[in-house]
Amino acid sequence: MPTANKVHFGLKNVHYALITYTDGVPTWGTPKAIPGAVNVNLAKNEAATDFYADDVNYFHLVGNNGYTGTLEMADFPAEVRKDLWNQTITATGKMLVEDVDAQPAEFALMFEINGDQAPVRYCMYRCVASRPDVVGATKGESVEVQTQSCDITVMPVIDPTADSPISGKTYYSTTADTPTADYTGFYGSVNTTLT
Repeated sequence: MPTANKVHFGLKNVHYALITYTDGVPTWGTPKAIPGAVNVNLAKNEAATDFYADDVNYFHLVGNNGYTGTLEMADFPAEVRKDLWNQTITATGKMLVEDVDAQPAEFALMFEINGDQAPVRYCMYRCVASRPDVVGATKGESVEVQTQSCDITVMPVIDPTADSPISGKTYYSTTADTPTADYTGFYGSVNTTLT
């Protein structure tokens, strides 16, 4: 069993898995890779409520509203733009078209952050992303690579199934010391059993 990580660094193996709903029940598709991971920064989204009685802070409640942040990639390929932002590819396959009425899709976001002992793999169950900006800059004496970023909102899973193990969950993570199938098969599918 690996020793616990002391530090974390790096980012790689970014994947997404589209969500479809049948009678309100979510199903995740097969994860697809997005090459060129640069940075992910997801900050907790929570709100605290304090109730005062007997002249003291009698009760403190923290509401977990998931995470918000950014995903920075070298580029978002046409297939990713089609899947996540419902942009269309023309019949000839030569043009990518954005429609003002298109709504973003929900998806799971999967990625890996390295550590001094073992990588940690994360799956954010239910995400929605804003469209990335169009960026470019003139080339000078040296070339500076222009990356693309999108805002990510991570929300809790809503599953009306009475015994759903993932309803209300936001993410799971796993390291090399977890059962082999959970770790080695991580990018094969989104784990909805949490065993």
